[in-house]
Amino acid sequence: MKIVKTVNAEGLILCQDITKIVKGEFKGALFSKGHQVKAEDIPVLLSLGKEHLFLRSNASELIHENEAADFLYHLIAGKFMQPTPVSEGKIEVVAEVDGLLKVNQDLLLELNLIGKIAVATRNSNQKICKGQKLAGTRIIPLEIAPEILLQAEKLIGHQSILSLIPFKPVTVGIVTTGSEIFNGLIEDSFTPVVKNKLSNYPNVEITFHKIVNDDPDLITKAIKKMLAAGADIVFCTGGMSVDPDDRTPFAIKQTGAAIVSHGTPVLPGSMLLIAYLDGKTIVGLPGGVMFCERTVFDLLLPRIVAQDSITKKEIAALGYGGYL
Repeated sequence: MKIVKTVNAEGLILCQDITKIVKGEFKGALFSKGHQVKAEDIPVLLSLGKEHLFLRSNASELIHENEAADFLYHLIAGKFMQPTPVSEGKIEVVAEVDGLLKVNQDLLLELNLIGKIAVATRNSNQKICKGQKLAGTRIIPLEIAPEILLQAEKLIGHQSILSLIPFKPVTVGIVTTGSEIFNGLIEDSFTPVVKNKLSNYPNVEITFHKIVNDDPDLITKAIKKMLAAGADIVFCTGGMSVDPDDRTPFAIKQTGAAIVSHGTPVLPGSMLLIAYLDGKTIVGLPGGVMFCERTVFDLLLPRIVAQDSITKKEIAALGYGGYL
């Protein structure tokens, strides 16, 4: 790169975007790469603190930040994503569909450890809406050696940092447990909470709902009947504590489902149960879901709705940051 004093830059071609920032009003490229500096531009550039400008040398073999950003986009992005235009050396990744975002965190760390490369993503396992930005990437310097980008390409290989699982239509059943509700002694205030949380997912249709008492055989029968009728997911509300009358975990086990975990290292919601039966999901929801604004249910719901299999190890890993 050659450095030229801005007062002597008339007629030169910019090889970088020049950013203007006005707090609370504007941040963007006032002059874009490729702009030919005019005499009237010079006072503006000086007012931005640009006393010197970069001019590309014909002998340079380095890769410009804009081209590097485009290269990095194709390394990190997966299906159902599209790029924004490159601006100020940065490119962003935009979702083309509603879905569940998955981020390969280990690979992301290795990529950022290469140096001179910056890739920032949203947290993994988030609900994403079409048009939402998932990540951004750029190089740190204005130009970068091609060897560094080739090192990044070799690291990524055929993998992707980002993947998006599109939400597909899901049929849901809700089994409301509790003799006090079944006998009409109190109003069911749990089911409306679950329905409200599911209302944020347009792909979800709540087709089945049944109120049963605390008889585990009746709970088991209700679950199996919903699954046989086409439910992809069955939520059982209540009866998840260690009290003698709380028999929902036993009822779920009686269905023959494989219980991944009964109990999570997350507060509130530690008594949540998740199980799978013939590719379908059964979830036991503890009372905390009814009373607390945010619980482990909110952490796992995007994955449950996307029908993304959850492992015991992933449940255990929720302990870090799990004090909600």
